[in-house]
Amino acid sequence: MLIRERVPSADPRIFQLFDAWLAARDGQAVTRRSTFDPLPIGPLLSFMWIYRKCPEQDDYVCELAGEDVNDAWRGSIKGHTLRQIVGDEHQPILAARWATVLGEPAILYSSMERFPAPHLIYRVERLVLPMISDTGEIDSVLGISLYDQRRERASVGHGASGTVPDTVVKIAVADL
Repeated sequence: MLIRERVPSADPRIFQLFDAWLAARDGQAVTRRSTFDPLPIGPLLSFMWIYRKCPEQDDYVCELAGEDVNDAWRGSIKGHTLRQIVGDEHQPILAARWATVLGEPAILYSSMERFPAPHLIYRVERLVLPMISDTGEIDSVLGISLYDQRRERASVGHGASGTVPDTVVKIAVADL
């Protein structure tokens, strides 16, 4: 499948969620939330989340977050807006990406490394997928966030800033 060609080194769990989403499409371009069955990918639930676009708040609201996701944010994020979770600086960036996911529709894979302390490497891989609600509108994003914290020194070549820029891969659903 196209995502495997574009990001062959992605964590295999990224492909497991993608395959489950593809299988649930049932001939449609985008999966319906009501027909998506998470049981076959049960071990991934801890890393998964769903946000719904909430026009009245001009934001996305978290409707589901697994244990590992909540742990990464140091508490339950269910019911919170994207702005409340990621802050004013990062919300516009993520909201614009998710608007692409819903509007085109498309899928997004991203990988990011940050070095918040001299001896801690923090990495996250994400896959974001569009979903159709019961109203028939593409208004939700289903995602997986795979967090990795390793205690080791930053490798040579990352530069003085200590950060590696985001890698974001977009694939139009029409190309699947």
